[in-house]
Amino acid sequence: MIDRPLKEGKHRFEECVDKTLLQCQKLVDTYVSAHREDFNNQTTLFLDVRKIREMTDESYYKVVLRTDFNGTKVNGAYNDGHVFYPWPWTVYGEELSIGPWDCTDLGPAECCQTIQEDMQDPDDLGNFLACFVEEPVGTKNNPEREDRAITVIDAEGTVIRPPIAH
Repeated sequence: MIDRPLKEGKHRFEECVDKTLLQCQKLVDTYVSAHREDFNNQTTLFLDVRKIREMTDESYYKVVLRTDFNGTKVNGAYNDGHVFYPWPWTVYGEELSIGPWDCTDLGPAECCQTIQEDMQDPDDLGNFLACFVEEPVGTKNNPEREDRAITVIDAEGTVIRPPIAH
């Protein structure tokens, strides 16, 4: 297996991309068993599965606010302070393109207020934009765990990003 450390103690499992969870688990277990010294003598990792968000998900109306390590400033998905909403916002049958919002140097509450002030109309399902704060792995609210690899799948259960051991 290919191992690409992100920084010491972290591993990416590139071979899992486009595989099922069962296939990925076997690949991860094979690697971890062969490199036990890198994984605190473990022989397996729990695949902490996260399904990629889709417009049909119950939480479609939430804008994700990715923060800095302290959770005090919004970094955005690309670490540039910009926050994106991935789908059209449908109001009175019209699909509106909303965002991105510049939240550079703003905290999560300020950024969310900026977003909600920009789009004050509920969508056709009666939902208003809301915010979900996501802190990076390694923070108090999202601690690292030596027993897992965060694994992102699509609606069909296919791994779409390399699982990362945190």
